[in-house]
Amino acid sequence: MFAKEFLRDINKTSLLQCIVFLLAMCLFFALNSSAFISPINLCNILTASSVIGLMAVGATFVIASGCIDLAAASIMALSSVTCAWAAQNLHYDGLALVGIAVATGALCGLTSGFLINFTKAPSFIITLGMLSISRALAFILTGGIPIYGLEERVTKIAEMQWFGLSLPALIMLGGMLVGYLLLTRTRFGAHSLLLGDSQAASEAMGLRVPLLRLAIFVLAGCFSGLAGFIFMARTNSGDPSAGMNYELTVITAVVLGGANLFGGRATIFGTLAGVLCLGVLQNGLNLMAISTFYQTLFIGIVLILASLLRRFGPNNG
Repeated sequence: MFAKEFLRDINKTSLLQCIVFLLAMCLFFALNSSAFISPINLCNILTASSVIGLMAVGATFVIASGCIDLAAASIMALSSVTCAWAAQNLHYDGLALVGIAVATGALCGLTSGFLINFTKAPSFIITLGMLSISRALAFILTGGIPIYGLEERVTKIAEMQWFGLSLPALIMLGGMLVGYLLLTRTRFGAHSLLLGDSQAASEAMGLRVPLLRLAIFVLAGCFSGLAGFIFMARTNSGDPSAGMNYELTVITAVVLGGANLFGGRATIFGTLAGVLCLGVLQNGLNLMAISTFYQTLFIGIVLILASLLRRFGPNNG
């Protein structure tokens, strides 16, 4: 049954092309650096991809529903700052900080969804405004100065490992599993795809579109908030400037995995493959000592290449 669903996803999306591209990159970097295929480095790739990966799960549902969320990275930064402030001033740790981060993200997502429903404005305009608001709140909360020097019991969370994988990597994979189950095993997932395919058809079927859209943005906000907690734990700080331009990387990962930018088609398998493509690309270029300026250039090239492959591939329709 799992194999049938996997093959069906390949037929519906560009997942196969993404996997082939991922394997080709792995082969290229393995031939250029013996350190690339080491277990430690492979774990590092998953760990480094954890923040983007969690935000990408939420973005998958947003894009599947025919919307765009440009505020994901700013919400992540605000959540990380809120967590760091609570850890430093209230001495919270563990699950309490996770709850604060997720609640912060959920509140931002709720605001975005409500404003989209209320104003009927395109999602990219509302979330662009939320991008500025969330980022500004992060700077206001910190006075523009990152919060450093968190207690060890907070920062050691990112250093925990099970089964050879770091806790951030495991949380990302767990988030992917939750996203997969929601998208493929629940009415919520099916309705999200239907909304992206045709809002008119969704309304004709009696779906409560405003409520559904609200739930989708709250879910995306929760994943961005969780990503903020991971970012804070990994960097030992709450930085209001964290994640600048990450929202574009997140969208790139989802689209690279085969999602239709106009909605109606998306898979968590594809999102995971897209996240790993970008993670492998960044890691491999770092091992080859390529400047970060060129890394940004290559990410743009990868997105355009993925679009070209889809245009001339078997799923171009």
